[in-house]
Amino acid sequence: MSNKVPVCEMCGRAGNLLTAEIEGVELKVCPNCTKFGKIRHPNSRASVSSGFKRQTAPPKDMIEYKVVDNFGQLVREAREKKGLTQEDFAKLLQEREGLVSKWESGGQKPSLETAKKLQRILGVTLIVKDEAAAEEKLEKADGKKVGDVLTLGDFIKVKKRK
Repeated sequence: MSNKVPVCEMCGRAGNLLTAEIEGVELKVCPNCTKFGKIRHPNSRASVSSGFKRQTAPPKDMIEYKVVDNFGQLVREAREKKGLTQEDFAKLLQEREGLVSKWESGGQKPSLETAKKLQRILGVTLIVKDEAAAEEKLEKADGKKVGDVLTLGDFIKVKKRK
């Protein structure tokens, strides 16, 4: 088993890393790259690990969500239970009445943000985890090696001062 050394998230250089805030994002960077931002925790260096541990559950950013298949039916039933017409419901949501009609007929599904809003207002579950998409994304992530991971340094060109 080989020891894996952490790599800078900006330039890819291996070694001891510092936590720095660069353009509003907290990154683990080498001492050379800290000049692009502010050091967040000057005394805390990234620890050298003996390898990456396999996670049993996907990280939060890898969990995929989707709108349920019977979305329109659930929205219509919940709206009618609250005694709202499509027109009143559309005004409450600050949406067009035609859009509410399309949702209920199954002609269109809302974005996840809109579905979350509808969930809160109607008190029904309209969003579920998309296990298939999450597994696919996790498989893609697991197949990568440290050298295969792209860093910010792969995308930028640093101009050297003369």
